[in-house]
Amino acid sequence: MGLVPLTAVAGGLLVLLIGLAFMVLLWTIIGLGESTAADRHTHTALSQARTVERLVVDLETGQRGFVITGEKQFLEPWQTARTTFSAQAQQLVRLSTTPSQRTLARQIRQAGDSLIHDYSIPLVAAASRGDPRAHGVAATLEGKRRVDALRKQFERYDSTQEALIAARESAADEDVREAVVAASIGLAGSMLLIATFAGYMIRAIVWPVRKAAGVASRLAGGDLAVRMPEAGRGEIGQLGTAFNTMACSLEESREQARHAHERLGLLYEASFVIGTTLDAKQTAQELVRVLVPRFADFVTVDLALPVLLVDEPFADHGAWARRVALGGVRDAPPLDPVGAQIALASARATFVPDLHTCSAWQGRHGHQARRLLDYGMHSLITAPLSSRRTLLGAVGLWRADNPSPFAEDELSDAEEIAAKAAVAIDNALRYAREHDTALTLQRSMLPRSFKPPGGIEVAHRYLPASDASEVGGDWYDVAAMTLDKAALAIGDVMGHGIPAAAVMGQMRSTLRALVRLDLPPDQLLHHLDQTMQDLDGPILATCLYGVCDAAANRCRLARAGHPPPALITPDGIARLIDLPSGAPLGIGGISYTTTEIPVAPGTVLVLYTDGLVEAREHDLDERLAELVHLLAGTHPSLDELADTLIDRLAPTPAQDDIALLIARVGTSIPR
Repeated sequence: MGLVPLTAVAGGLLVLLIGLAFMVLLWTIIGLGESTAADRHTHTALSQARTVERLVVDLETGQRGFVITGEKQFLEPWQTARTTFSAQAQQLVRLSTTPSQRTLARQIRQAGDSLIHDYSIPLVAAASRGDPRAHGVAATLEGKRRVDALRKQFERYDSTQEALIAARESAADEDVREAVVAASIGLAGSMLLIATFAGYMIRAIVWPVRKAAGVASRLAGGDLAVRMPEAGRGEIGQLGTAFNTMACSLEESREQARHAHERLGLLYEASFVIGTTLDAKQTAQELVRVLVPRFADFVTVDLALPVLLVDEPFADHGAWARRVALGGVRDAPPLDPVGAQIALASARATFVPDLHTCSAWQGRHGHQARRLLDYGMHSLITAPLSSRRTLLGAVGLWRADNPSPFAEDELSDAEEIAAKAAVAIDNALRYAREHDTALTLQRSMLPRSFKPPGGIEVAHRYLPASDASEVGGDWYDVAAMTLDKAALAIGDVMGHGIPAAAVMGQMRSTLRALVRLDLPPDQLLHHLDQTMQDLDGPILATCLYGVCDAAANRCRLARAGHPPPALITPDGIARLIDLPSGAPLGIGGISYTTTEIPVAPGTVLVLYTDGLVEAREHDLDERLAELVHLLAGTHPSLDELADTLIDRLAPTPAQDDIALLIARVGTSIPR
C-alpha cells in the first residue's frame, strides 16, 4: 500500500481517534455545565432556606418583644413573618432538588405553621389579653423548644444541600479524569499510526490536549483560577475558550455564593447579638463587635442626646448626639473619641465609595478629612438609627485596611443592621423611661415615715426590680391605732409596671380607711377583697395583715395568699408562723382566718414579699430555711437586720420587687 493510502488510512484513524477524544471532552464539558446549573439551583434552595429561617427569627423576636414589653410595634415584623412564612416555605419545597430535601422542607413548613398557629398566635393573643400565662416559664420554654427544633431542621437541610454539592463536584471530577484517560489513549494511538506526522501532531494536538487535560483536572480539583492559553487554532482554540469560559463562570458563581453566604451570616448574627440587653450603650457596643472587622475596619455609633438623657424631651437637643461606641482594627484612629458631642448627620443613609475623589465630603470635614485620608480611610457608609420615624442616632462605617470600597449591596446591609439596632435602642429608651416612671410612682405611694406607738419599734426596706416590667406591686404600711397598738400590713399586687403600682396605691388607701374601724384581721381582708373586685379587670393581690397589742402581749394575724411571717423570740429562736394561707384578694367568696399569737416583750415579727425568698435557681423551702437561719439570734438593731436580709437573700440583679417590714413588740430592747 502506497504512502498516500497509508496516510489516508492513518489520517482517517487519526481523525476518528481525535474525534472520539473530543467527543469525550465535550461530553465532560457539557456534564460540568449541567453540574454547574444544578449547583446554582442548589445554592438557590440554600438561600431560600436562609430566607425562611429569618422569618422564624423575626416571628420569635417579634412575639418575644411584644410579650415582654406589650408594645405593638413588635407585632409588625411578627405579622409580616406570620403572613409570609407559609408561601416562602412552600417556595423552599419547590426549590428542593431531591425527594429527601423536599420531605425535609415540608417538615420545616409544617413545623413553622404549627409554631405560628398553635403557639405564636395564641401566645400573642394571651399577652394582648393580659393573661399572665403568656409571661410564664412554661410558655417561654415551649417557644424555645419549638424554635430550637426548627433550627435543627434548618441545620439538617443546610448540611444535606452542602453534601449534595460536594457529591456533584466529586462526580464531575471523576468524569474529567475518565475523559483525560480516554483522550490520552486516543492521542497515543494516533502517534503510533502516523509517525511521519509526529512532530506536527505533538505541536498542534498532543501538547494542547494535555494542557486541556491538566486544566480540566485542576478545575475538577477546585482550582477555578486556572486558564488555558487561547493561542490554539480550530477545535483546540474553541476548547481553550470553552474551558476558560467555564472556569470564569464557576469562579464567578463560587464568589457570588461566598459573598451571599457571608452577607446572610452577618445579618443572621446581627439579629441575635444586637439588643441582648435593654441598655442603649451596650447595644451600641454590640453593634461595633458585629461589624468589625467582618464588614468595616472602623465603626462609630453616635446616639442622640435624648437617648442618653431620658428625662429630657427631644426638641431640647436638636440634632446633637454623643459618641457612645468606637471600635476598629487599629488603635487611635483620627475619629472623635467616645464621649464627644457630635452634630447628627442627615436622617438618610450616605454612601461614599471613594473618599479621595469626593470633594463634597472633604469640604464638609476640612482638616479632619485630610487626617482621615492620611490614616488610610478610603470608603464610608453612614446609616441612620431610626425608629418610629424618630432619628435616634447614626452609625459610621469606615474602610482603611480593607482595600475594597463599599458596594451598593453593602449599603442595604448596613441599613438593615442599623434598623435592627435602632429598634433595640428605642426599646432601651422606652425601658428606661418606663422603669423611672414605675419606680417613681411606686415609691411615691409607699409611706416615707412611720409613727408607731410607743411599745413598737419598726424597720422597713423597699428594693425595686432591675427590670422595668417587674417594678410595681409590692407595698407595706404601719398605722398606729392606740398608744400601745398598731396595725402592720404588707402586700403584693400580681402584675407589674405602672398599673400594678396604681392598684397598690388604691389598696393601701383602702386599708388605711379600714384600719380606723378596728376590724379583726379576717374581716378587714374580707372588705379589702370586695374592694379589689370592684376595680377594673381581674386583679389579684396577696396581703398579710396583723394587729399587734404591746400592752396585751399579743398579735392577731391573717393572710391572703401571702408568704408566712417569721417570728424571733426574745431569746433568739426564729421560726415561721403557721397561719392559714387563704386565697389571694380579688377572687371573691373566700373567708379568711384570724390567728392570735402571744408575743413576749422583745419579740420580733418579720413580714416580707415573695421577691425576698423566691429565686429561679433555688427551691423555695431552701430559701425559707435560709431566712430562718439568718433571723436566729438577738438583733439590737432592726435596721442592721433588715440590711443583712437584703444583702444575703436579694438576687442580683433583683428579679422582682422586695418589700420588708420588721417590728419589735415590747420594750425589752431599748430604742
